[in-house]
Amino acid sequence: MNKLYFLAALLWCWLGPAGADPVGDEARDKSAQAKKQYEEGHYAEALELYRQAQVEAPETPALNFNVGSTLFKTGDFPGAAKEFDQALQGTDAELKARSFYNLGNTYYQQQQYPQAVEAYKQALDLDWQDQDAKANLELALTKQQEQQQEQNQDQKKQGQPKNQQQGQEQQQDQQQQDQQQQQKPQDQQDQQQGQQQDQQNQQDQQKRQAQEQKQGSDQRAGQRNRMDREEAEQLLDALRDREKQAHQRRQHGTQAYRGQDW
Repeated sequence: MNKLYFLAALLWCWLGPAGADPVGDEARDKSAQAKKQYEEGHYAEALELYRQAQVEAPETPALNFNVGSTLFKTGDFPGAAKEFDQALQGTDAELKARSFYNLGNTYYQQQQYPQAVEAYKQALDLDWQDQDAKANLELALTKQQEQQQEQNQDQKKQGQPKNQQQGQEQQQDQQQQDQQQQQKPQDQQDQQQGQQQDQQNQQDQQKRQAQEQKQGSDQRAGQRNRMDREEAEQLLDALRDREKQAHQRRQHGTQAYRGQDW
């Protein structure tokens, strides 16, 4: 396959097909000037002239083809593809075959290999002897296969870490669940121990309060006992004094009586 032929867009110069309705001289002149500029490599000037011709003769498939070919040369592949699509609206079989071929070229340049394959097939359906279309079809099929393999490898690379990440996340979730399960009995045990400690503290406090109450009662009882002994001793001392005084009075009275002389 001639690689330069693949890269070069075919120029289908519109001159008006035989038997077609005549077009204005202005459109024919602009188209001829554009063709000359195209052949000299002045693609911007050629495009401007073809656009002017389209104004004079709109909806002309051959002009769409020429504009598409010029856009292809400037690197505007999406714009070229639109013009080639418009050129396919015509009825001329040769023009349609070349339009499909160049449409395949625009898709190929954009690495849209499935679309390029389909366009080359359409070109071969119209002209099965087109060797360039056959060569380009084989090349596009090879590129399509390579692209598919690269996409599969990228998906594997992207899917592997994703699966690993999901596995790690699941493992972390399981570990957290296990820790929570293990923590539950510990929390229950801590809660029970806390309740037992509270009960023990209450019991100790009650014991201390009882002891304090008992000590206070014993102190008060001791104080009362000391007071009772002191009072009793004082009372006994008072009774002794009274008894002593009474005894002294009795003795004194007896002695005085016996000692009296009548």
